[in-house]
Amino acid sequence: MLEAAIEAGAENVVSTAAGHEITCEVESFFAVRDALETRYGEPESAKLDWRPENTVTLDEEKARSVFKLLDVLDDHDDVQNVYANFDLPDDLAEKLSS
Repeated sequence: MLEAAIEAGAENVVSTAAGHEITCEVESFFAVRDALETRYGEPESAKLDWRPENTVTLDEEKARSVFKLLDVLDDHDDVQNVYANFDLPDDLAEKLSS
């Protein structure tokens, strides 16, 4: 998969037992997808996904504010996707989930 994806124009491939995650430039997406679909068949999923270059670690107060905002956005009918660049330490995530 790695070799075929790179030949098609992909930047990286991460393979696990669950499948393959292939990353490429936005401009190359359709060419990479079509080349791999021709070679391996229809994918389970092929989509554009935004990923942050930099992340911000949240403290408890900021995490609570961000989660309130996410709840409000989740309840809004016009919002389809939400992307964020925050990092939440495991111990704080556990504390907020209880």
